[in-house]
Amino acid sequence: MLTKYYRIKRFIPLLYLFPLLFFSCIDPVAPEYDFVDGLIVIEGLASSSAGTSYVTINRTSSEFGLIKNIFQEGATVSFNNLNTGDIVPLQEQADIYVPPLDFAVTTGQSWEINVTLADGTSYRSFPETVLAPVPISDISATFESELQFREASESFVPGHSLSVSFTDPLDEKNYYFWRFRSFENLFICKVCTGSILRDGFCIDDSRTRFVAPYFTYQCDEECWTIRYNESIEIFDDEFTNGNTVNSLPIANVLLYTKEDILVYVDQLSLSFDAFQYYKRLKDVVDNNGNFDAPPPAAVVGNIYNVNDEDEIVLGRFTATSTSSASIFIDRTDILDNEIDPEPPISVEPSPPFDPNVTIAPCVEGRFRTSIEPEGWIEN
Repeated sequence: MLTKYYRIKRFIPLLYLFPLLFFSCIDPVAPEYDFVDGLIVIEGLASSSAGTSYVTINRTSSEFGLIKNIFQEGATVSFNNLNTGDIVPLQEQADIYVPPLDFAVTTGQSWEINVTLADGTSYRSFPETVLAPVPISDISATFESELQFREASESFVPGHSLSVSFTDPLDEKNYYFWRFRSFENLFICKVCTGSILRDGFCIDDSRTRFVAPYFTYQCDEECWTIRYNESIEIFDDEFTNGNTVNSLPIANVLLYTKEDILVYVDQLSLSFDAFQYYKRLKDVVDNNGNFDAPPPAAVVGNIYNVNDEDEIVLGRFTATSTSSASIFIDRTDILDNEIDPEPPISVEPSPPFDPNVTIAPCVEGRFRTSIEPEGWIEN
């Protein structure tokens, strides 16, 4: 089986990478990639932090010149504990598969994933052993008016730079990967443009053209927007082995709104193979603009087709221990403009809409919750 793994990894040169760098007085040209259509992309994480494990399954597509990932519905997905034989089924939730909320791995366990698509095609990962976590000793946030350049707006946008401190273990190689989840109060749970909200859906209504271009529907209970990191941040302890690492920048939390924000940071301990995978993926993402965009090049990990060893399968399964920390950021006094402010309130009038609807549910999911996050501070 290991022989097959290393043979699969040799597909990495199929990135169709043609760097056009001219060593002269002109600017270098960014690398170009050929997008490969119809490939399966499986990304899985089994974490020691409850509520953060997941699997995504997509197929690459470039219909009508638009490059995108198509989520694969109806798959059967499980985490398998190779030490105990336990099989943990994952449930489909919007565009992701998740285990039970209390699921968590522990140091020393070995795990793999099994995926069977709706058409019967089966995939499996090579085993991953959970390494010991490295605790975060401190976390801080610094506001910057020009924190990050965004291609969409062709300008710098404001936000907070997050930094962590930790003591790297002596006499062992350590590889780190950081991710975060943030929570901000959400007041408008639905916006219907040229339509009205009925039974949870925006439906066309000709009367709207005489009243307002859109209607807003406030959340029927306290609600929070959940956001995730948009970049890949990794670290190799080659030059810090056994030392204390102070105030290392690991994430940018952009100022989408001026609402106060609670941020959970996870510090993942990676294996060497996992680090190499995320390093390749970071190179692709950094050249492509953002974390959610489909990779324009094949990034092959440790997942294979059970019945067709020649199929190129993108993505990776990682089982990892996690050290977590949180920080609450009061953004009351920030004067910079928000990136994505909520629209002005526009409520259905009565008449002509009778009875009118003014509220919408806070639908629980990966990007929204009505459950107050631990550590939230009411101002």
